[in-house]
Amino acid sequence: MKKWVWVVATIVVALLIGGYAYSNHHATAKEYDAAMTNGRTALQAKNYTQAETYFQNALKRKLNDPKAQTYLLQTQRFVAGENALTARKFANAQNRYQKVQDTKDGSGVLRQRAKKRLTQVKGIRANVAQFKAILKQAQAQNQALDYGKSNSTLDQLFTNKQFQESYYKNLYTQALALRKANNASQSAASSSTTTTSDSAATSSSRDTTSGSQQQNSSSAALTSSESKAAKNYQGSNEYTVTKKQKELNGKVITAAQISSARQTINAAGGQADAMSDQDVRVAMQQAHKKGISLTKYTQTYLK
Repeated sequence: MKKWVWVVATIVVALLIGGYAYSNHHATAKEYDAAMTNGRTALQAKNYTQAETYFQNALKRKLNDPKAQTYLLQTQRFVAGENALTARKFANAQNRYQKVQDTKDGSGVLRQRAKKRLTQVKGIRANVAQFKAILKQAQAQNQALDYGKSNSTLDQLFTNKQFQESYYKNLYTQALALRKANNASQSAASSSTTTTSDSAATSSSRDTTSGSQQQNSSSAALTSSESKAAKNYQGSNEYTVTKKQKELNGKVITAAQISSARQTINAAGGQADAMSDQDVRVAMQQAHKKGISLTKYTQTYLK
């Protein structure tokens, strides 16, 4: 009798344990399915942080589940791509989006979004290369003291609506600074030209009178044959400045450019006031030849 009771008791306990295990497994499976469903819904709504949480919960219900792991990793990579794009780290963003798109058995929604982002990022990177080339050209023109042409080159950037997008903020800031520098140099050169013209007019009036007096004096001091020889002389001496020595990039260096260069030299610690116009031209030519700014040339060679 006792033996029979123990057998019955054992069977009952086994049934209870088995039933509990089955019930618990069934509940866990339902929780896993619910977490995965909620995760997909969150992805659809672009609630990526919430989606990550759901996929992590699914993994708690099924440890090392390949599907939940795939969805979680794919979501994390897409979020990393979004963050890199915002931070203007375009190469990094492109790499992340590519991995999201290449994910098999993952979210189709994320693959589609990654595909669109890839197209966008590739376009942005192409624009960056183009904008950098234009900015570099404008900077070279600025170094050659061709401020007007530099501004014209910059206009190619400022008239491009895409250039004003946040993705190109760093380049936009550099372009604005360069245009400001060009305008300041042009303003200084214009002011200097006006002053120089006024001084030249006054000096010309004086020189006319003085020249007449000197001509009479010189004529009196020379014989007729000497005067004729002096008039016909077309040679050069040690103080003669050739046309080429007055040019930069094949263009004659203007008085305004010389005046602007003097200001640059003085600002860099040089002694422009003690330099002749030709000395200033030489400094400009040498700086251009060495591929450095006039400021850098002054600090290196003229101090």
